[in-house]
Amino acid sequence: MVDLSVIIPSYRAPELLCNAIRSLAQDDAFAGTAQIVVVDDGSPEYDASKFAGLSGRWPLKLLRLETNRGRAAARNKGLQQADGDVVIFLDGDMTVLPGFLQAHAEFHQRHTHTIAVGDIRFGSDIRVDAMTRYVHSRGVSRYGAGPVPFKCFVTGNSSVPRAALAVTGGFDESFVTYGGEDLELGYRLHLQDVGVHYLPQARSLHHDVRSFDEMSNTMSAYGRDSVPLLLGLHPELAPLLHLGFLQRSRWHPHSWLMHLALWSPLQRMISACVHSMVHWRLPSILLDYVWWSCRTRGYLSRPTADENR
Repeated sequence: MVDLSVIIPSYRAPELLCNAIRSLAQDDAFAGTAQIVVVDDGSPEYDASKFAGLSGRWPLKLLRLETNRGRAAARNKGLQQADGDVVIFLDGDMTVLPGFLQAHAEFHQRHTHTIAVGDIRFGSDIRVDAMTRYVHSRGVSRYGAGPVPFKCFVTGNSSVPRAALAVTGGFDESFVTYGGEDLELGYRLHLQDVGVHYLPQARSLHHDVRSFDEMSNTMSAYGRDSVPLLLGLHPELAPLLHLGFLQRSRWHPHSWLMHLALWSPLQRMISACVHSMVHWRLPSILLDYVWWSCRTRGYLSRPTADENR
């Protein structure tokens, strides 16, 4: 048994993954035991030899899925091979800053049955614009160190007691495209009374960012593909996704206003304005609107049961 298992899923980004492993190797002040578990999610050109010798004193396990099955399946594959009492989830396009492992380890020495979500920032190689400022202002960044809502659980930089993950069975592998799998697991952990804390001392840097158009398409796909799965499992989460208005009459004042906000000409106009000014400072509410409208319109565009007959 080791103290920490760091699980890193990766797909078609070997250089970023090399940097992630190197950063963990350089974070060697941690006095405990740790292992790194890398799971390649079916990359067409996978070469395990690229990662040999990069992990320093931390043992490295290299696993591979033969086909691309999504981050939920990749992380579950890593969980099957993880030996640590605590599992750290780290994205393959991130690097960690010194003290990362120690911060997660010390947190779980002080807290039992609790999740730690670290501080994620963009690296200096990523241009600062309205989108990166927006991302920095979301999630746990809205709160101070300490307890935060379960919806803040993300798997880019977080740690969970392996025993708690074993009780839930891990990630739901029905989620194969972007989004939903971490929120769904976070909710099940919440139902098991597993709390979530913000741990700003555990710092990681993100070295990849989607363009505005890519993010718009991603949020539409999230709404179309993942949100129906999420609400099929947990319909009570509709208000959390700002979809509760769909459960009311279309002529209810709140529902009518929300449908008006989804009117195609309005959505296109606001999205175009935000797109043209993304390199400037913009109010967060504009990006809130764009991502919500893309996700919600994606959800409403999904085939219905009647259409599938």
